[in-house]
Amino acid sequence: MSEPSTISSPPRFPLRWRWTIMMGIAMSMALGILTWLILHIEHDAWLESQQQQASQLVERLAQSLKLPVLTHSKPEIDVAARSFIQSVTSVRGILVQSPEGVQSFGDTDDAPDFSTAAITTDLLQLGENDSWFAKRLAYNKTNIGVLAVRFSSQAWEDLSNALLMRMVSLAGLVVFSALFLTYWVAGRMSKPLEQIARAASRVGHGDYDAELPVHGNDEISDAAEQFNFMLQELRHKEEMRQEFGRYLNPNLVSKVFRDDNASVENHRQDVTVLFADMVSFTAFSEGRDPEAIVDVLNRHFEVFHYVIDYFGGHVDKYIGDAVMAVFNHPHDDPHHARHAAMAGLAMAATCRRLGLLRDDGEPIAFRIGINAGEVIVGNIGAKKRLEYTVIGDAVNRASRMGGIGQGNEVALPESTFTQLGDGFVFAKMGDIKVKGVSEAMSCGTVRVMNAACEEEIARAVALAFDLTS
Repeated sequence: MSEPSTISSPPRFPLRWRWTIMMGIAMSMALGILTWLILHIEHDAWLESQQQQASQLVERLAQSLKLPVLTHSKPEIDVAARSFIQSVTSVRGILVQSPEGVQSFGDTDDAPDFSTAAITTDLLQLGENDSWFAKRLAYNKTNIGVLAVRFSSQAWEDLSNALLMRMVSLAGLVVFSALFLTYWVAGRMSKPLEQIARAASRVGHGDYDAELPVHGNDEISDAAEQFNFMLQELRHKEEMRQEFGRYLNPNLVSKVFRDDNASVENHRQDVTVLFADMVSFTAFSEGRDPEAIVDVLNRHFEVFHYVIDYFGGHVDKYIGDAVMAVFNHPHDDPHHARHAAMAGLAMAATCRRLGLLRDDGEPIAFRIGINAGEVIVGNIGAKKRLEYTVIGDAVNRASRMGGIGQGNEVALPESTFTQLGDGFVFAKMGDIKVKGVSEAMSCGTVRVMNAACEEEIARAVALAFDLTS
């Protein structure tokens, strides 16, 4: 199984924080726009109220100034204007223009230009912030002067500041509540996603029992159900792979389930083939129940399987009372002949350790033969029923070797023995003419004469019995 990619990734940014930040930005923008609109509306309403109030106040001051202006009494104008400023706190300054000149009271900086202003007897607003309101003074429809009054915008600033503080406090409460709720909801939504991610990681490491709990009836529960369905299919596929691996070549099974492609190229390869068949099987099976015969064979084949697997080979097929194993395929093994010989000797040792007897009191034994050579590896059979196996003269010779030896002996050609390496002794049987081979073959049996090899064989036998117990 491939390891996860080690390519560096950007820092993890949890989904709940993304949603919380996005919601915070959206809420802040929305509340900012809403605050601006409310302040704008309130400002327009305040200006309208100020205009109404200014109209009444300026009209009242104008009535009190008509006579002093008409009589050119500056002291009376002074008294009336200053008294008005003291009594009306929102008034910052007053300008009175009469034939005698212009009199100013209070703060009159940035006063409007009366010479250019189209001032009539109606109230006219001349400023926006610190607003000037002006009108002509008339007596019996005769213009006698101009009155301009400056009103302070401090009231609006106080009002807007108070309103802004309230709205900011309310907006802060709303934003905090929204962020808390978003974080909580996002956490509830991201938790199942995190569970799916953790479960997917377990599946990636070969754990197909990482099923997810399904709650609710929404998109997340649908995703959990589909994930569990995927696990069921993966488990089923793995079970099928393992089951087929009991009957078919494991290399082919792995390739089919990995690539969904059963097309395997035929090719030539050097291998060592091992055959083992029961001695006098026909006599052994006569008069016995089929179940008992199968039980005896399976007890031997079960141990044989683990021994062959221990030395790097694989069982190619079972042929009645015989087993055929191949070394150096599908897994490469440069010492396949040596390992095949050790597997054969270990199989003989397992037969002796099982110690099962025939009806005549003789121990059940297997003739074992091995042969190394070039074979053809490929799919053999019909389109609808193929067998992935090895064929060739090397296979036939290995089968014949199994027929020339005695029980619990490993027979082999001398050409194969030369490939075993140190630690073995060849007991020559002479040149033997075997069926299917035109020339006589120098054959014999092999025995181990090396302590390290003997220990390895003993270890393989012990492990095989441990696994089958």
